[in-house]
Amino acid sequence: MDLTQGNIRKQLISMAVPAGIGMLFYTLYNVVDTFYAGLISTEALAGLAISFPVYFILLAFAVGFGQGTTALVSNLLGAKKEEDAVYIYIQSLTISLILSVLIGYITYKISEPVFIFFGASDLFLENGLRYMQTLAYGAPFFIFANVINSFLYAQGDTKKNRNALIIGFIINLIFNPILSLGIGPFPALGTMGIAIATILCQIFNVIYLGYFVLKSPLSKKFQFSYCKLQIKMAIDIFKQALPASMNMLLIGIGFFIIQKYVTGYGASASAGYGIALRIEQIILLPAIGLNTAMLSMTGQNYGAKNFDRIYEAFVTSLKLALLLMVFGSAILFLAGEQMAYLFTRDTEVIKIAGSYLFMAAFLTFVYQVIHQSGSVLSGMKKPTINAFYTLLRLAIIPPFTFYFFSQTLGLGLNGIWWAILCSNIIAAFLIFFHMRYLIKKEGLALKTNPVT
Repeated sequence: MDLTQGNIRKQLISMAVPAGIGMLFYTLYNVVDTFYAGLISTEALAGLAISFPVYFILLAFAVGFGQGTTALVSNLLGAKKEEDAVYIYIQSLTISLILSVLIGYITYKISEPVFIFFGASDLFLENGLRYMQTLAYGAPFFIFANVINSFLYAQGDTKKNRNALIIGFIINLIFNPILSLGIGPFPALGTMGIAIATILCQIFNVIYLGYFVLKSPLSKKFQFSYCKLQIKMAIDIFKQALPASMNMLLIGIGFFIIQKYVTGYGASASAGYGIALRIEQIILLPAIGLNTAMLSMTGQNYGAKNFDRIYEAFVTSLKLALLLMVFGSAILFLAGEQMAYLFTRDTEVIKIAGSYLFMAAFLTFVYQVIHQSGSVLSGMKKPTINAFYTLLRLAIIPPFTFYFFSQTLGLGLNGIWWAILCSNIIAAFLIFFHMRYLIKKEGLALKTNPVT
C-alpha cells in the first residue's frame, strides 16, 4: 500500500482495524493464561504477574527489532528504493535470528534472581520460574515472528498478522487447559504448560507469516547474497532496533519499579495488579491498532519527505484514539471490579484490581498522546528520543511521585496508582511538544534546502 498519497483517515482505519483485532486476540490469549493460572492457585496467578517484567525483556527485543525493521523498510519503500528495502530486511532477519538465542539464554538466567529480588518465595517463586524459564526457550520464535511481520507492516499490510494472532489464540485456547491442568494422557504441568502453549503459538506465527512474506511481489528481489552480513547495514539496523528495544526494555524496568512497590503489599496486591494490567490492555487495544498504523504511515512519508502529511496523520490518528478511549474509560470507571471478578473470586485481589482500574480510566487518555507521539518518532528514525521519554516517565519520575503519593500523602497502595498517572501526564506534555518541534524543524529545513 502506498501511504504517501490518498485519504489519510481511510488508510489509518484500514490498517488500524486489523491490527487492533489482532492485538485483541493476542491479549485474549494472555487473558486465557491468567484465567487458567487462577484455576491452578493464587500462587500461580501471582507467579504469572511477577513474570511480567522479565517477560518484557524478551518482548523488548522482539518488538524493538520488529519496529526498527518496519521503520527502515517503510522509509526505503516511501523513497521508492524497493531493492534496498528487501536487502536491509534480510539483514535484519539474519541478525535477529542470531541474537534471539542469546536473549533467550539471558532471560532464563536472570529470572530467579529478579523474582527473589521482588520478594517471591516458595510456591510463588516456583510458579513464576516454571513459567518464565520455559518461555525463555521460545525466545527465537518470539523475536523472529516480529521481524518477519515487519516486512508486511512496512507495506501497510496488518491483516496477515491479525489472522495469525486469531489462529494463535485458538491454538492457545486448546492447548492451555490440556497442558496446564492435565487432560487425558497429558500430565498437569501448571504454569509450565501455560508457557508451552504460548510457544506453540509463536511457532505457528513464524510459519504462517513467513509464507506470506515469500508470496510478496517484493520477495522476487531477494538474492542469497543479501544474507551475508554487511557491517554498514548492520550498524543501521542496530541504530534503529536497539533504541527501539531499549524503549520496550525501559517499559519492563518501569514495571520492575512498580512491581517492587506493589509486591511489598503482598501476593494479593501482585495478583490484583497483574489482573488489572491485562484488563487495561484490552481497553487500550483499539488505539494500539492506530499506533501500528502511525508507524507505517510515518515511515513511508518520512522516506518521501512528506512532513505535512505526517503531522496531519498524527492529528487524525490522535482524534480517533481519544474518541475510542471515551468508551474504554467509561468501562473501566463503571465496571473495573466486575471485570476483575472474571479472573478470581478472591475479594481482596478484586478490590485491589478495581482500585487500579479506576485510576486507569483517566490514564487511557494520557497514553494516547504518548503512544501516538512515540510512533511518529519511531517512524522518523528517532527511537532514542522515544526511549528517553519512556525512561523519564517509568524510571526517573516515578520514585519521587511514588514517595509523595504513597508516603507523604499516606495513600499507601492507592498512592502508587495515582503516582503512575501523574508521571505519565508530565511525560505526555514533553514528548508531544518535542515530536511537533522535530516535524516542523525538518519540514522547514526541507523547504529552505529542497532536495534536487
